[in-house]
Amino acid sequence: MPAAFVGRKNNSHQHPRSTLRLIRPRMIQVGVLMACLLFLVTGGQLHAQAIRITDLSEGQLKEVLPGAKSFREVPNQPFREGVDADGKAVGWVVLSTDVVSIKGYSGKPLVTLVGLDLDGIIRGAKIIHHSEPIILLGIPEEKLIDFVNFYIDKRADAQITVGTADADPLGVAAVSGATVTVLAENSTILDTARALGTAVGVLELQDTLPGAFVESEQDWSFATMKRKGVFGHLRVSEKQMGVSDSEDAFVDLLFTIADALQIGRPLLGEGTYKHLKGQLEPGEHLIVILGNGSGSFKGSGFVRGGVFDRVHLRQKLLTCIFADTDYTNLTALAVPDAPQFKEGAVFISRGAEIDPGRPFDLVFLGSFYDKKSAFSREFHSFSSTHRLPKSMYRLEGPDPDSLIWRSAWAGQKFKLVVLFVVLSCVLWLFVQRKWLTGSVKRLKLIQIVVLLVSFVVLGLWLSAQPSITQIFTLIGSIVGEWDGKLFLSEPVLFVSWIFIVIVVFLWGRGVFCGWICPFGSLSELLNHLGKWLKIPQFELPEKWHQGLRYLRYLIFAGLVPAFIYSPELGEKLAEIEPFKTTFFLIPWQRSWGFFGYWLILMVSSLFWFRPFCRYLCPLGAALALPSFLRIASPRRRKFCSSCTICADICEPKAIRPDGKIDAMECLNCMHCEANYYADEICPPLIGLKKLETGADDPERRKRLEHYKKRI
Repeated sequence: MPAAFVGRKNNSHQHPRSTLRLIRPRMIQVGVLMACLLFLVTGGQLHAQAIRITDLSEGQLKEVLPGAKSFREVPNQPFREGVDADGKAVGWVVLSTDVVSIKGYSGKPLVTLVGLDLDGIIRGAKIIHHSEPIILLGIPEEKLIDFVNFYIDKRADAQITVGTADADPLGVAAVSGATVTVLAENSTILDTARALGTAVGVLELQDTLPGAFVESEQDWSFATMKRKGVFGHLRVSEKQMGVSDSEDAFVDLLFTIADALQIGRPLLGEGTYKHLKGQLEPGEHLIVILGNGSGSFKGSGFVRGGVFDRVHLRQKLLTCIFADTDYTNLTALAVPDAPQFKEGAVFISRGAEIDPGRPFDLVFLGSFYDKKSAFSREFHSFSSTHRLPKSMYRLEGPDPDSLIWRSAWAGQKFKLVVLFVVLSCVLWLFVQRKWLTGSVKRLKLIQIVVLLVSFVVLGLWLSAQPSITQIFTLIGSIVGEWDGKLFLSEPVLFVSWIFIVIVVFLWGRGVFCGWICPFGSLSELLNHLGKWLKIPQFELPEKWHQGLRYLRYLIFAGLVPAFIYSPELGEKLAEIEPFKTTFFLIPWQRSWGFFGYWLILMVSSLFWFRPFCRYLCPLGAALALPSFLRIASPRRRKFCSSCTICADICEPKAIRPDGKIDAMECLNCMHCEANYYADEICPPLIGLKKLETGADDPERRKRLEHYKKRI
């Protein structure tokens, strides 16, 4: 801070009895955290509505299969067959969500309709619905449409890569700022088309992933199986079935593939396991289903016609129907610690080569009398996806499900090196903070350099601007289905968040907010520019500041339930962050509302210190909540409770009237710590320097020792 600020009368703490000042920061932390946790625990559910192909119009289907005049159902399949005016088949259409479960950056799939002709060529693709934040409120939708259109007239089994359009005729250019989105969409289109082509026979059947069951001579207990994720789980309530308003289970099913010795032997018993294992042909597996609930998963179809009509397995478009000849009843499990089950069965998966290395679904089809006619029944279909854990089935090569994030990391190696260097330098500065704060001039110069690097390198070049949306993604994974690959899909942001978590608990949020945050750096640099241009600076009256500084916590607390209710709504409301406008898009090409909001923040930063960061930023609020746990904080003296010099120069106003530093407000600028070591600024050091002048005098030495204890 300029020397002119030192010694200026402090008016920033003249309202100790303000009602808003009585709200303690720790209470705010606990209150916001408890509110969010309470909402999560007491029923916040991700708002989602599955789209079915039956929801689409015939016109939409024709868009992806232009040669079709009409469409007809294919028995027991979710896709539709397109026919020409003479009733001859011309191809098929299918929704991606009926085939694959690939998630985009939002954690939700890009629901895509794909059309395939008789030669295995993709004749059309169209995104029906998505929740991608950068597309919803940022990059024009036309860019994503152009990306999808690249796949038209390409073979379904073609190897199309993202990001090599100039060098490879089958490379498609990525959409800048939406890399993860297009990587996910690339896999969505190709995997959907290949699965459809395999199911209808125009493409060769895909080989199973190379892998093998992990065998162990030591039988696993039932508790060990549960802990290791051996079983998939499908629960359908009576209310979901429509038989009553009760949340009690109609069926509550556990299911798995029991080929491995340590799984099959304790579940089935050694004799039954050996007998059934000996009957398996290549590509066949032992499927164990265990059930409780008021209903039954077995049904009666197998008695009438040899087929179990209530449960079957599905893997992409491959369906495995169970017959009575492949069924063995399980009255009890052999493993000693197994709970009681109402019914159980082990099936041999004949007629469909289920790949144990890939996810598969257990589908339950339930029905009940709907009172519409004498024999009328209403059917409900429910499914649950399961994948065998690595401790049970190990792939011999790379996991295809990891290719999206692996591709992202492989393409950003140089950027990751640059990011690592920048973050390491900032860490070094904080480790060497005594040297850094030993000179006020040195501190100011280095801080300006770091702010410039953060804005230009991390923000403009690397687009490494963390956002509240990443915290939303974490919350969505906790409430919904955890997907670790989602967090690996943006390497630069992933590394940035590891850094943020570490420094928040070491030094508080100020390391990120005050030094690394690209937008915060831009705002502070603009403020420095305004002072250099001698623009008069503005500051809110103390009573207004004390109240408005809690606004960001209210914004954060409001965004969390909004996102849990509807990710799309949460993403839209999160546009209170101007980060997309600043670093991912061209500000003046956005709608006037976004551009106007951004422009107001930019102009106000010239005469107002970090207005967005101090009052509106939900990310800053989220990082401030755990900051009270920080291990290291700026050095303070006993004398600080009666001195206002550091409070005068603290632009975030993080120093309280008693001289203590509020960790939730502190940006770790270190100016107060530089004053701590400056014997020409800090009053105790000035007095100490005067006393040390005549330290040879015993009386003066005695006063000196007493003075050191006081400060």
